[in-house]
Amino acid sequence: MTVIELRELAARHAEDARAIKDKVDSESRGMSAEEAEQFDSFLKKSDSVEAEADRQERLERTESRLATPKDAATKPVIATAGKIAPVTASMYRFGTLRSFTGQNAERDAYSCGKWIMATMMNNADARQWCREHGIETRVQTEGVNSAGGFVVPDVMERAIIDLREMYGNARQNCRTMPMSSDHTIVPRRTGGVTAYFVGETSEITASDKSWNQVELTAKKLAALTRMSSDLNEDTIINMADDLASEMAYSFAAKEDACCLDGDGTSTYGGMTGILVKMIDGSHAGSYVEAAAAGDEWSEIDKSDLTNVMAALPKYARVGAKWHCSPLAKVSVFDRLLMDAGGNTNQNLASGQPAMYAGYPIEEWAAMPTTDAGAALNAKIMMFFGNMGLSSTFGNRRGITVKVSDQRYIEYDQIAIQATERFCINHHDIGGDTGVRGPVVGLLGNT
Repeated sequence: MTVIELRELAARHAEDARAIKDKVDSESRGMSAEEAEQFDSFLKKSDSVEAEADRQERLERTESRLATPKDAATKPVIATAGKIAPVTASMYRFGTLRSFTGQNAERDAYSCGKWIMATMMNNADARQWCREHGIETRVQTEGVNSAGGFVVPDVMERAIIDLREMYGNARQNCRTMPMSSDHTIVPRRTGGVTAYFVGETSEITASDKSWNQVELTAKKLAALTRMSSDLNEDTIINMADDLASEMAYSFAAKEDACCLDGDGTSTYGGMTGILVKMIDGSHAGSYVEAAAAGDEWSEIDKSDLTNVMAALPKYARVGAKWHCSPLAKVSVFDRLLMDAGGNTNQNLASGQPAMYAGYPIEEWAAMPTTDAGAALNAKIMMFFGNMGLSSTFGNRRGITVKVSDQRYIEYDQIAIQATERFCINHHDIGGDTGVRGPVVGLLGNT
C-alpha cells in the first residue's frame, strides 16, 4: 500500500473507535467489556498502520535522496573539504561577465551554472555537486516542478536584483516594501496633532493624528525564454551569466513601464503609472504647465524648469531628482548647460554624474522619447521630486523558475519561465485643488 493509502486506513480505524466512544457518551454510560475490547483493538490497529506509513515514508525519502548514479563519497574535481574551490583553468568562460561581479564572480556564476544543469537539465552529476556544496535544488512547493518552481540560488538572485536595480529605475527610486502576502495594507499618515491657544479657564481642544491606508496587491510577472539542451561544463559560467542578465532586464523593463505608463489594464497588471495618474483629472496639483509653445524639447527653457522646482514642497527637496528620458536629458538639460556661461566641452564630457541646478538627473528609457509636439501636448514631459515619498514598490517574493523540455522539443531546446510578484502604488502625487505632492511634473503646452 502507498503512504496515502496507509494513512487513510489508519484514519478509518480511528473513526471506528470514535464511533464507539460517541455511542456510549450519548447514552451516558460506560463501555461494556465487548465495546472496550473493540475500542482498544481499533486504536491499536490505527497506531500500527500509522507507524507503517511513517516507515514507508522514510524509506521513500531515503531512496529519493540516494537515487543518483554517482557515488556519494566521490568529490567533484574542483571541490576541497566541502567548499567551492577558486576558479581554475577547467572553469571555462568566454568574454566578460555581465551579471556576476566582485571577487567571487566566476565562482558564483559556476555554482549557478551547476544549479541550472541540476534543476533544468536534470543532470545527475550536477545534482550531486549541488548537494555536496549546500545548494538547494528542491522546488518551492511540494510535488513536481510544474506545481511550484525552482527557487533561484541566493548568489544568482543577488545578481538579478543588482541588475534589475541597474537596468530598472522603478526599484532604484520608489520606496521598496517587502510583502508578507499577496495583499498588504500600509498605514499612511495624513494629518497630525494641532496646537491651540487656550484661555485660563477654557477647555483645551483635542486633536488626533489622522491616517488612511495604502493598498498593495502583488501581481505575478512571468518571462519565457529558450535555452539549448546541449549544455556542458564548458559553457555553464556564461550560461548562468546570460540567464541572469536576460531575466533581470525583462523584469526591469516591465517594472519601469508599469511605474510610468500603466493604464490600469491587464497589460500592466492593473497598475496605474505616475505619468498617467498625474493627468487623470484628479491630480491637478501634481504638475505645472510649460510656457506657451512648450510641447517640444527645444522649446523648454530655464524658466519652465525653475517653475517646476519652485512648485516642489520643501520637505521633498532632500533626495529629489529630475526624471526624464535620455532624449530629454540631451535636448533639454545638456543644451541648457552648454549654453550657460562657464562650461567647457571638457567639463561637460568629464563623466561626472549628470546634474542640473544641484539635483541629479535620472534617465528612464520608458519616459517619452518623441519630439513631436502633438504627442507631448497635455502630457507629462518630465518630472522632479522624491519618488521615495510618492510611490511604494511592493516586493512579494524572489524569483522562481520553471522548466519544460516539451515546449520547444522540435528545436532541441528547453523552455525556461521565470516569475516574480510585485506591485507599484503612487499614493502621493498632489491633489485636485492645487495641493502639491513630493513630485511635480512638467506638462506639455501648445
